[in-house]
This record gives sequence, C-alpha cells and structure tokens, in this order.
Amino acid sequence: MVAAILIIFMIAIIIYKIKHNVKIWDRSLTLASIVLINTLYSILGGFFDLPYELSSVVTGGLSLVAFGYIVVIIWDFYKQKKALNK
Repeated sequence: MVAAILIIFMIAIIIYKIKHNVKIWDRSLTLASIVLINTLYSILGGFFDLPYELSSVVTGGLSLVAFGYIVVIIWDFYKQKKALNK
C-alpha cells in the first residue's frame, strides 16, 4: 500500500514538473526513489526468504542514505531562507 501511494505520488510530481518545465530529477525525487527501493525490498523480503544480514544491511543502508538526504534538503531550505532574509 505504501509503495503504491509513493509510486502514484512520484508520477504525479513528475507530470507536474514536465508540464511546468521544471528540472525533473532533484534531491526530493532521489529521496523518494530511495524510500521506494527500501519499501519494495522490504515487501520482497516478505515473499522470499532473504538472509537476515543482507536485509539488515540493505534496509539499514538505504534508511541511512534517506536520512542523509532529508538533512541535506532541510539544510538547503535553511540556506535559502537565510539568503532571502539578507
């Protein structure tokens, strides 16, 4: 369910960006892709018996990368806000 909602959301954002001539691939789309891969991998783990260590490394690594992208996005918003106040 989460993966379906995320895919629909990503498609809607891409269509919006195409219609408004905005750069399609940015940090937020990268973050959404990482979260989608993490979600799909977790779903796949429910159907197949994947090794626990591999699952831990993949989901933990993707979660860490997603957290890093969130920090970068928030930092960019902070820099933009600071630049607008000057």
